Amino acid sequence: MPHTSGNFGRLATGAALGLMAGLAIPHAKKAVMQGPSLAAGDWVAALTAEHRMVEKMFTQLLATHDDEMLKREMLLTKIAYALTKHAIEEENVIYPALAENARTDQSHHLTEDHAEVKTFIYDLRRTSSTDPRWLIKARAFWTQLQEHMREEEEEIFPAFRDALPPEENAKLFKMLNWEGFKVA
Repeated sequence: MPHTSGNFGRLATGAALGLMAGLAIPHAKKAVMQGPSLAAGDWVAALTAEHRMVEKMFTQLLATHDDEMLKREMLLTKIAYALTKHAIEEENVIYPALAENARTDQSHHLTEDHAEVKTFIYDLRRTSSTDPRWLIKARAFWTQLQEHMREEEEEIFPAFRDALPPEENAKLFKMLNWEGFKVA
C-alpha cells in the first residue's frame, strides 16, 4: 500500500504544479504583451510605441504578393489583435479623460475613427485575400490609420498630456496599462 500512496502524492504534486503553471502562463503572456507599453514610462510614449508595432506589421502586410494569402491573413489577424487591444486602452482611458477635460469633440472624433478602423478590418476579413481589391483596400485602410495615428501623436495627445498635472498623467499611464494587461 505505501507504493500506491507514493504514486498518489506524485500525482497530486504534478496536478498542483500543472494548475499553478496553467494559472501563471496566461499572466506571463499578458506581461510580455504589455511590456513595451509599460517600458515607455508615459502614456503618450506607450501609445506611440503601439502605433509603431502596427506600422511594422502593415509594412510586412503591404509587401506581400498575391500568392501569399496565408501570410496576409495571419498579418491581418495580428494587426486586428493589436488594434483591438490598443483601442480598448484608448477608449476606456484616454478618450474619457479627454471628454472629462473639456475635449469632448476630440474624444468623439477619435472614437468615430476607431469605428471606421473596425469597419475596415471587417471588410478585409470578408474579402478574399486572393481578390485583387484586397491589397487596394488594405492600402486605403493603412492610409486612413496613419492619419489617425499622426493626429493623436502630433496634435491631440501631446497637448493633452502637457495640459495635465504630472500625477494625472501618471494615473492615466497606470490605468492604460491595466486596460492593456486585461486584454493582452
